[in-house]
Amino acid sequence: MSRTWMPIYWGDYLRDTRDLTTLQHGAYLLLIAHYWQHMGLPAGERSLAAIVGLSVKAWRSIQPPIAAKFSVGSDGWRHKRIDAELEKYENKINQRIIAGQKGGERSGVARAVRAGQKLIEAKSKQTLASRLSENEATGQAKTKQPRTNHKVSITSF
Repeated sequence: MSRTWMPIYWGDYLRDTRDLTTLQHGAYLLLIAHYWQHMGLPAGERSLAAIVGLSVKAWRSIQPPIAAKFSVGSDGWRHKRIDAELEKYENKINQRIIAGQKGGERSGVARAVRAGQKLIEAKSKQTLASRLSENEATGQAKTKQPRTNHKVSITSF
């Protein structure tokens, strides 16, 4: 997966890298960027030299203070801070995926409810229209006089 952004806390970075030369800073930043994209670094000198764009001989000459910033093992170079940031990043992405799925479910349900309501309304209109046309066919009046509780008698003079 391509991670298009990476948090850099410059205060922390500068505090932790005061011992590096300019060349070592460049190599360290390239290693961090590679680590972010690939969730780790390889263990081999040739691979690390290729990542930082140096010959193996040049890499060996600048490597010790950079290696001190990582834990180096048989599985490659690890960095606690980057691992923690990657975990936060992955959690955030997963939360967004879940929220998007829930939103999609909700909007899908809402669309289905609206479609059902439209069907009910259309069916009601059809039923009403068919009843009106039946009344017209049998000769019944479209409207009836309302019933009242009082008797009215009209007398002529």
